[in-house]
Amino acid sequence: MPSYAQKRILIIFTGGTVAGNVAKSNVSQNEKSDPNSFMSILDNSVDIVKKNWNIEITASIVEMFNLDSSNIQPENWTAMVEKIQEKYDENDAFIILHGTNTMGYTAAALSFALENINKPVILTGAQVPLGYLGTDAVTNLVNSLRLAVWTYSEIKGVMAVFGSKVIAGTRVKKGTDFDYDPFKAFQTGSLGQIGRFMKIDEGAFRKYIAYLSKYKPLAVQSRVLSVKKDFNTKAIASLTEFPGMSADLFQTLVEKNNIQAFIFRAFGAGDPSAHLFPAFEYLKERKIPIVVTTQAPGGTASFQVNETGQHLKENDLAIPAFDMSIESMTTKLAWLLGQKLSYEEIKLKMLEDLHWEITVENELI
Repeated sequence: MPSYAQKRILIIFTGGTVAGNVAKSNVSQNEKSDPNSFMSILDNSVDIVKKNWNIEITASIVEMFNLDSSNIQPENWTAMVEKIQEKYDENDAFIILHGTNTMGYTAAALSFALENINKPVILTGAQVPLGYLGTDAVTNLVNSLRLAVWTYSEIKGVMAVFGSKVIAGTRVKKGTDFDYDPFKAFQTGSLGQIGRFMKIDEGAFRKYIAYLSKYKPLAVQSRVLSVKKDFNTKAIASLTEFPGMSADLFQTLVEKNNIQAFIFRAFGAGDPSAHLFPAFEYLKERKIPIVVTTQAPGGTASFQVNETGQHLKENDLAIPAFDMSIESMTTKLAWLLGQKLSYEEIKLKMLEDLHWEITVENELI
């Protein structure tokens, strides 16, 4: 009688398009799916894995909430982290069913919060809900299961599996509302591809996994899992520059709304208009961090290309985002604020590559 490796998978249900949280339409079904609907579609796949890979899977599901992901809040990130911590010793992998709109934010938030996780946490969802004609929910869930129990490569950390891609948690970027492959790895390559076969980029995965033991040993048990689960998003203002923008806006937000940090989408390579310099000087004097990124979809905010960006760098007026996505820089800043770090500590940590979220180029040639 053959012996089977045992794998325990916890599926965390949070709602989203995959569960039918979409606007009603006259030309398609209007159905909602409950957690049991997803368990039933896994039965055949579990049998195939057992037959072909000699792995016996025990899967369970827990419904945490059932939300359109546009309504996901930081407290939901914290709840997911707490659930993973609670069930850590009982399971070998976690699959999170999540809406697509804020999947990049959740993936980044979990990446920072679960610092030394030693197991895979896979976010997935669908462009077309389960039960609708043309649904991709089955494929994405089954592919997540395939990766969760994959034994030919070391798989751990937070990532998204969607369409044909495996993407690091801090690089998940949604590019379209229509395609079956809507996500891309922002400014980097993906960790792997999934089709009939799985093609894992071994070098990329080794690099990604190395971050998990950067400060503490990998967590074999929950008691040594390093969890920092607090996020202060309410203290952040996220602004996009336009010609003629008022420099007084920053001071007003600080003094009237108690804003404690800023994300700022400037022009060029992180190059704001010079008439905003007094606002940057005010923020520095008040020790309020401002992270400057670019409005260019594939750009990098380096402060090394144009004069106004160089002025920010030379006078230590802002933090360059380099190649961080808006999802990663926002959740990272909220996470650092949640830890009540000082102004100087936040400046240093925002430029430290904690989970593959940033590539710092000190000098461009």
